Amino acid sequence: MTWMVRLARTATRCLPALVALGLSCYAASAATLVKIKNSGHSDLRIAFDGGQAMTIAPGASAQATLNPGDHSADCHFDGTYVGCNLAARFTLGDPKELELNLRPTLTLQHAVQLTQSGMMSAETSRDVAWATNTLEVQGGGLDCADYRTGKLAGVSRQVRSRAAVGKLSVATRTFCGDPKTVVAAAMDGAQLYFDPRFLIFRDARGRQILVIQ
Repeated sequence: MTWMVRLARTATRCLPALVALGLSCYAASAATLVKIKNSGHSDLRIAFDGGQAMTIAPGASAQATLNPGDHSADCHFDGTYVGCNLAARFTLGDPKELELNLRPTLTLQHAVQLTQSGMMSAETSRDVAWATNTLEVQGGGLDCADYRTGKLAGVSRQVRSRAAVGKLSVATRTFCGDPKTVVAAAMDGAQLYFDPRFLIFRDARGRQILVIQ
């Protein structure tokens, strides 16, 4: 997923925390020009460091300036979303310009609730997807390292891409002592358990919505 678009050819040093946010760095400057684009389908409201919020219409852009250092962001879209693809707190280095391409996000629990109510749908990912028929596997070491081998091989199945799944709920699986939140779903009459990375959630108009845990 590409969150940032480069705006200049001359790069400078970038702090690791900034890279983790997907922010690109440019030539040094006393302040950074932040270009913000609303790539969602409802109004975006964003404020930095407790300041006045900007409202950005779908497809529109706005600008702000930030100095190097630690910052907070309050970012949300109108509707049932919980935030956007920007961390609530981040550290900015000394780039000259940044471009934020912001989209709405949902928590996994909220996305599952919306599918239960019929407001969203879910399908398997475009690439290879795996599911298991159990929530617990005992073992250690490499026993649970791969769906194709070890103790996971006997409880896992590869599922076709872009296949619809229904009757979703949130569950906790424990493989080799490692607990993880997963999605229980019905597919082809079977009860399966999916790592969230193998699922795509879409709103009522078929648009993919980012889901975070």
